Amino acid sequence: MTKLADDAFHPVGPGSAIPGEFVVAYYLDDRKLRISVARANGRLYAFDDLCTCADEACPLSGGLLTGTTILCQCHGSQFDITTGAAIHGPATRALNVYEVQEVEGTVRIRLQPSNPPRLGRQP
Repeated sequence: MTKLADDAFHPVGPGSAIPGEFVVAYYLDDRKLRISVARANGRLYAFDDLCTCADEACPLSGGLLTGTTILCQCHGSQFDITTGAAIHGPATRALNVYEVQEVEGTVRIRLQPSNPPRLGRQP
């Protein structure tokens, strides 16, 4: 990877802070953005931490992670953390998902969403 490509990733914290089958929220001050990082089935996934189900912000990092599905603790919406798709409402809008990597024990996120915003439930 070139240095320029490496610079596109933002370090957020140590990989050891994210145990298996767990979600940790990070607030990126410079972007005014909350992102959750989950370790599920041995892989890291990064996605918007705030649910799309209501006008009121609800952190998904406080929800229940089952496999690669996260449950919003406020209204019960479910999202696939691999794609961001809303798989059970009331939410209909997908989450942004982000490329994430663990390099030398540090979790890094590419801040450009890796999926376009979508409306409606995905198959």
